[in-house]
Amino acid sequence: MNSSDWIDASSACALLGVKPQTLYAYVSRGLVRTQADLDDARRCLYARLDVDALLQQNRRPRARREVAERAIRWGDPVLTTAISEVRDGMLWLRGRSVADCADTLTLEEMAAHLWAVDTVDTPPCDAPVSLPDPLGRALQTLTEHAPGARPLHERANSEITREAGALMSGVANALLGISATGPIHGRLARSWGADHAGYDDLRRALVLLSDHELNPSTFSVRIAASAGASLPAALLCGMATLSGARHGGVASRARAALLAARDGQTQAFLTAQSGHSPYGYGFGHPLYPGGDPRARLILERLAPDSAAMTAVRTLSHALDLPPNVDAALAALSMARGFPESAAFVIFATGRLAGWCAHAMEQAGSGEIIRPRARYLG
Repeated sequence: MNSSDWIDASSACALLGVKPQTLYAYVSRGLVRTQADLDDARRCLYARLDVDALLQQNRRPRARREVAERAIRWGDPVLTTAISEVRDGMLWLRGRSVADCADTLTLEEMAAHLWAVDTVDTPPCDAPVSLPDPLGRALQTLTEHAPGARPLHERANSEITREAGALMSGVANALLGISATGPIHGRLARSWGADHAGYDDLRRALVLLSDHELNPSTFSVRIAASAGASLPAALLCGMATLSGARHGGVASRARAALLAARDGQTQAFLTAQSGHSPYGYGFGHPLYPGGDPRARLILERLAPDSAAMTAVRTLSHALDLPPNVDAALAALSMARGFPESAAFVIFATGRLAGWCAHAMEQAGSGEIIRPRARYLG
């Protein structure tokens, strides 16, 4: 194709009558080809032939149930939000790139940005110690707060943000199994004995994991909030969803992959994973064909010749795929000597900020999320 066969994002969206998120979903599923704009490296161009083909396809009459069924599949946006979007290979959080946010903000400041408030207070909170694992303690904390909490839609925004800050603090402590105060990244750093570089790596990683559009755990939080649940109940749904092996559990599988590569067992690991998508152990990402920017921003701070980075490169070369944020969290934990559970704790702690933002936005919309079923019996 020549240059006239490529159009910019606004033109493609106007032709298709869709939002940018939908266009990016088409790209991630291979329905629309894209290339860099030679005149502006910050922009992407889209194949006009592919856009025209989609336009014709979308004009075909389709049963209402088919439209409804397609709307819930991975990659198709089903809700509007002013919180975050994936655009042109970058994650944007209320209009700021996640790279910019990671350079300058703490998790508390990131939460204030996502919640559209001036500041967020994370007061001292005791942590449960009766359970041995971070997930169990986090679920226990949220379960204890849920019964007496009022529904989100019955409360003023100022009340909700105070509760959200307290829950962030309490759940962070629960994940660590300590009663600590101060900035949350400092709590992680002290708990894990991080040096100065590790201290700032943790601050950045928490911001990078603070939100990621309508992922499964965030979607479950929004469903609960739409039904009139309280904030701790909605967060409980998010934490339970994050616990899944195909979501928050991916970092653990990514660590296993990196350890195998470090020990010279790359091929044995990949053979054992035959039939499983590399996305499930930290490589490739449907929303980022050119590479997950969050992974790049974490990995660029690690020593290139470290065992963790060598393992990342080995797997990336073997798979012909770039690492995603789960592999990056696993590499960070290995390189800095953090505990095995660190990647999940970072993920869960950071994502609390985004979950609270989405719960507030969904409750404020007054809309209930309720897809239809297609009976196959």
